[in-house]
Amino acid sequence: MLNILKKNGFEFLSYILIVSLFFSKAIPNIILAVLSLWILIDFRRIQKPKLQFSSSNFLWTLVVFLILKSIFFGTIVHDLKVYKGLLLIFWLSIVFQRIKDKDRLKTVILCSITLVVLISLFLISLYYFKNDNLPFSNTAEVNQLLLLERPYIGFIAVLGVFLAIEKAVLYPSFKIIWVSNAIVLFLFIILISARISILTLFLLAAVYLVFYFRINKLKKTLILISLAIGFGVLVFTNKNISERFFIKSNLSESLKTASDYEPRIVIWDCAFQMTKENNFNFLVGFDGYKTIEKYFSDCYSSNIENASKREYFLSENFNSHNQFIDFYLIGGITALLLFAVFFIKLLHESRYNFFKAVIVVSFLLFFIVENIFYRQFGCYLFGLFILILPHNKLNEEN
Repeated sequence: MLNILKKNGFEFLSYILIVSLFFSKAIPNIILAVLSLWILIDFRRIQKPKLQFSSSNFLWTLVVFLILKSIFFGTIVHDLKVYKGLLLIFWLSIVFQRIKDKDRLKTVILCSITLVVLISLFLISLYYFKNDNLPFSNTAEVNQLLLLERPYIGFIAVLGVFLAIEKAVLYPSFKIIWVSNAIVLFLFIILISARISILTLFLLAAVYLVFYFRINKLKKTLILISLAIGFGVLVFTNKNISERFFIKSNLSESLKTASDYEPRIVIWDCAFQMTKENNFNFLVGFDGYKTIEKYFSDCYSSNIENASKREYFLSENFNSHNQFIDFYLIGGITALLLFAVFFIKLLHESRYNFFKAVIVVSFLLFFIVENIFYRQFGCYLFGLFILILPHNKLNEEN
């Protein structure tokens, strides 16, 4: 028993961490501390930290650049609240080197995602039977029915859909189970009207059709048109989804509604205005995050006329809601290019395997609307999914 625990205990504890990640903020950190101590005690089995694929070079160069820049400007104490997430990803890449069975790791992640979705569906059912309606056009109310905020639970459901489809392809004997799993996750995304997740699913379907599905161009064109029509029908006929996409009777009304209710329109405009400030350096950005937060607050105070909306933005202290914009503000064109090249290289390395490319594209799209590295959950998620994207030949055989 002790031998089994010594041999497999680390991996089993790692899987418990993954499951707990979707339900708790504290437990994953506690388990990670235990795993870290385990590695230090079992020092002989530690491998030298090695990057899984060359694209990681750009990510770690970005991290080093930002930290050195913060030290130079004397803002490192405040900036560490963001950089600690990037350092967490780096540490995960060391700790989880000892997980050799990547297929089992994927299964644990998929089962965890499915469990989160099923529990959320149960809570949604209770709400529906009590109130006889579904509030999925209202962000504040819907987040109370889900175990995670809508953007994040929609995002992990997208990843789960493709993990399940990959399982169905690799294990045809259990095809019906994995296909059913994928369908449940897909319908859940539609049910909760997760905008970016719906867009991601349709876009990835188009990517598969164009680059991976081997049929003649005429058939591809017809299927692409059908896909576009299907997306249009879904958006225009589903009330919750149409409201989430700000679909109104005419274009001007839709734009006005989007301007009133989509925070990113205000946030991104503020970010653009900030880059015109005298103390913004095109090469290295602002001196630190405290300056960026101040400029966002000043912009919200002066640019938002509606008092309740202005108070909402100030109380929430909205960040840039775009990881690329965030890196441009804090690190200038240097940080932006390093992060962009990281993704370009990652896409290039993943191009021959659709399921790897899916994960990269999904994260890329999500980074456009969220600052994943601001959240512990996002950092764990990014680290775990990058770990199951092996690109060297040794890992490709495992």
